[in-house]
Amino acid sequence: MAKPYYQAPFDFKRFFEKKELKKLTLQDSISQFISVIITTYFEEYTFDEHFGSEIWETDFDLLVNTNVLKERIKKSLTAQIKTYEKRLSNIDLNIELMESLSSKTNKVRLKKYLYITIKGTIVKTDEPFTFNGDYYLAPLSYK
Repeated sequence: MAKPYYQAPFDFKRFFEKKELKKLTLQDSISQFISVIITTYFEEYTFDEHFGSEIWETDFDLLVNTNVLKERIKKSLTAQIKTYEKRLSNIDLNIELMESLSSKTNKVRLKKYLYITIKGTIVKTDEPFTFNGDYYLAPLSYK
């Protein structure tokens, strides 16, 4: 029997009520974990200070050359995913630095965000895998 994958954050209320917990597919579990890698800064996870993402190191450094920024983040994320997400192989990562206008208040702001695409192969099933995610910079947030 295949082991179940559970959604994060873990629903402790359902657990203590002995109700069925939300389960994920293998693909969704991998995507969820990649998102955790992306949104964790180095030294945040106290059991492994190397776990995390270079994005946090560059989050407020938006004056650096766009291509340099993209390559730094791409190199770091590729290494992190290869190190920590052993369920994937043949990892190919692409990062686009995009801009969007935000006008939630009276001020119009131009915000930069990363559009991250990760392709690979699921080791267990030899199936293709694709992850897409948008992450705003300065401060880092989800789109």
